[in-house]
Amino acid sequence: MIDQKDLDYMQGKRVVIADDVISTGGSLHALEALVSKCDCTVVARAAVLAEGDAADRGDITFLAPLPLFFHD
Repeated sequence: MIDQKDLDYMQGKRVVIADDVISTGGSLHALEALVSKCDCTVVARAAVLAEGDAADRGDITFLAPLPLFFHD
């Protein structure tokens, strides 16, 4: 939970947003919307794993791709 004290502290800072697994990018998008409310600059987007098409995105730094398995 981020409260007003946290938002005040973050005001105008340069931030890195990170997630454990990125698949659609929805969580990162939500984080970017949050940090934009306190006039932060996102300097990097990172994840431990990138699933599916997220591994092809050039704007995310990740440690390893997470393969998708399809059942016939």
